[in-house]
Amino acid sequence: MEIIDFHTHPFIREDCYFCFYKESVKADKNTIVSDMTEAGVSRFCGSVVRKRREGEGFEVLRGLNRDALELRDFYGEKYIPGIHVHPDFVRESIEEIEFAAKNGVKLVGELVPYMHGWKDYSCKGFSEILEAVEKYGMTVSLHTGDHEQMMKMASEHKNVNFVIAHPGEKDRVQKHIELMQNCDNAYLDISGTGLHRYGLVRYLCDKVGAERILFGTDYPIGNIRSYVYAMMGEHLTDREQELIFSGNAKRLLGI
Repeated sequence: MEIIDFHTHPFIREDCYFCFYKESVKADKNTIVSDMTEAGVSRFCGSVVRKRREGEGFEVLRGLNRDALELRDFYGEKYIPGIHVHPDFVRESIEEIEFAAKNGVKLVGELVPYMHGWKDYSCKGFSEILEAVEKYGMTVSLHTGDHEQMMKMASEHKNVNFVIAHPGEKDRVQKHIELMQNCDNAYLDISGTGLHRYGLVRYLCDKVGAERILFGTDYPIGNIRSYVYAMMGEHLTDREQELIFSGNAKRLLGI
């Protein structure tokens, strides 16, 4: 079965390598492909991340976006890049969306406000940026934030598809479900905390349908194989597995 990892953070530079135990697990651009291949993953998506330090401008995020395009040149069709935007830099963000669209990019994010120094999803500038995202038919990957803010955002931008990252524990899962039940354009990727709780994906499928769930690992923070094998034990039908492992990502990204 084809597997697309919707949520990864590949890297070129050491300060963008977010393995928690990087002193023990050395990696480079080639290691990423071998790790993916050994786990059965054929394609992977996501943004290059680095903590934006106080006082740094948009050029930091622009540099991460260029790293993502360089990695796409290196990996070819295996890698689907995501780009960063920032509500404090609306003009620059919209220019970046336009540039990315011309270069065939279909994904914005994962966006991580706390890492890149912006407040939250209620920022006025972010709403303006999402209008440009809609214009170019992009999908947005979001780090989980305030659910009321995310519901308001998804409701106000019904033509933008939002993939929320990280299920979390059951109380947060319930909030994700409420969000998805109220907003047809909201999805969830299973990266990060949550999948270690037996029955999570079966529960999500029962509540919102497999069409709303995407496979993701948060690699190199998460171990790819643990996510693949956990999925195998979730009592899913072949059709549900196909949708979550690759079908939904293909549909949202126009693959």
